[in-house]
Amino acid sequence: MKNTVMKTSYLYLLTSLILFSFASCKIEEDNIFSESAAVRLNNAKADYKKILCSASNGWVMEYFPTDATEGYTFLMKFNESGAVSIAAKNKNTDNSYKTENSLYEIIADNAPVLTFNTYNSIFSFYANPENPTGYGYGGDYEFIVLHADSNEVKLKGKKRGTYIFLHKLDDNASWQGYFAKLEIVNRAITNANVNFLNLIVATDTLKAYQGNTGIFAFLEKGGDFIADKKFAAFIITSYGLRFHTEQNYYGKKFQDFALSADSARLVSKTDNAIYFHAPVLNNYLKASTSTWKIDTTRTSSNFKTRLQALQAALKKGYSTKKFEYFGIANKTTYANAFVIKLSSTEGTYRIDFSEKPNNIVEIALPTTTVNLYDNNGKAFYNKTTEVATTLSYFCGEYKVSSSTPLTINSVRYERSNNSNEYFTMSR
Repeated sequence: MKNTVMKTSYLYLLTSLILFSFASCKIEEDNIFSESAAVRLNNAKADYKKILCSASNGWVMEYFPTDATEGYTFLMKFNESGAVSIAAKNKNTDNSYKTENSLYEIIADNAPVLTFNTYNSIFSFYANPENPTGYGYGGDYEFIVLHADSNEVKLKGKKRGTYIFLHKLDDNASWQGYFAKLEIVNRAITNANVNFLNLIVATDTLKAYQGNTGIFAFLEKGGDFIADKKFAAFIITSYGLRFHTEQNYYGKKFQDFALSADSARLVSKTDNAIYFHAPVLNNYLKASTSTWKIDTTRTSSNFKTRLQALQAALKKGYSTKKFEYFGIANKTTYANAFVIKLSSTEGTYRIDFSEKPNNIVEIALPTTTVNLYDNNGKAFYNKTTEVATTLSYFCGEYKVSSSTPLTINSVRYERSNNSNEYFTMSR
C-alpha cells in the first residue's frame, strides 16, 4: 500500500514538472528573413526601378490589352526622375510613328507595381473605356512586377491579369527603324487576301484563318468553322510572332514562331516540326478572287515586247482611253479570265486554268470563241488582232512561285520549257 502511494505521488510530481516546463517556455519563431516585409518591398521597388532605367535605349513592350485581343508593340525609355518616353506605330496612331512623354512610378502594394500614373495618349488609350466607341480595349495601366533582370521584365496586369513582357532594346537600334522592321515582318506574314494558312503540327494540320486581324481562328480537320473554331491572339515580333497564350494541339505545345530565311515558313522556336505555310500555290491561284496585274519591271523582254505591241494597237484604236493593265482574274462570269483594262472599261476573256503537280499550271483558251469574252472584251478583240495574238502568247504551261510565300502578294509565271521567259503578276 505504501509503495503504491509513493508511486502515485511520484507520477503526480513528474507530470507537474513537465507541465511547468512547457508553461515556462517562451514560444518563438525563427526569423526567415533578416529584414521586415516593408523593407524588403522598398528594396524590391528600388531594384526594379534601377533595372528599368538601366536600358540605355529603352525596352520593347509586347502589350496585350486582354488575352483575347491582338498584341501591340510599344517602345519605352524610363529615367530616374520618374519620366517615361513611349513610342508606337499602329492603327491607333493612324499608322504613323508617334512618341509622347509622361510619368511612371513603382509603388508598393502586395507586391511592387509599375504604374503609368499620368495620362499618355499613346498608351493610356488602351485602358480608357471610351476607346473605341464607348467600350474600350479593356487594357491595364498598372502592372504587378513578377520578375525583372537586365534583359527581360515580366509583368501581370493588375486588373486583367494579362501577362506582359518587356525586352531590352539593342543599344544601337533606331526606334523608328524597329517599327519599320515590324512592318516588314508583318507584310511577310499576314495578308487579308490569303484566306488561311496551314499550321503543320508534326503529322497533323490546322487551318489558321484571319491572321490579318492579329487573332488566328484555328480549325481542326473536319471541324465546323462557325461552331468549332478557336481563337488565339498574337503579336508581331522582330523575328516572327508570339501567341499571348501557349497553344496546345495534338499533344504539342507552341507559342513563339520565327520567320524562315526564305520567308516561306513560320517555324516554332521550340519544335521545327511545327510551322505555318501557305496553301499550295497553284490551287490558291485558281481559286483566288484577286485581280492580278502584270508587273513589267519583273517580266522578261519577250512578254514586255508582246504587251507593248498590244498597248500600241489599243491606243491607236481607242485614242481617248488609257491602257491600265493586262492581268488574270477570277470573275463571276468566268471562273478564270485574262483581263484588259482601258481607262474605266474592262474586257474579260475566259481561260482554262489547270493545276498540275509541283506548282505547275496550264493556261489555255477555249477551243472556240463561243463564250470567250464579255461585251467589252469582244469590242477590244474585234478592234485589233493584237488582242488575239496576246491572249494566245500568254497561254502555255508555267511553273509558279512567289517571293512572298506566306502572303502571296506577287507570283512569277515561268515557262516550263524555258526559264528565261517569265512574267510576274501582283495584286
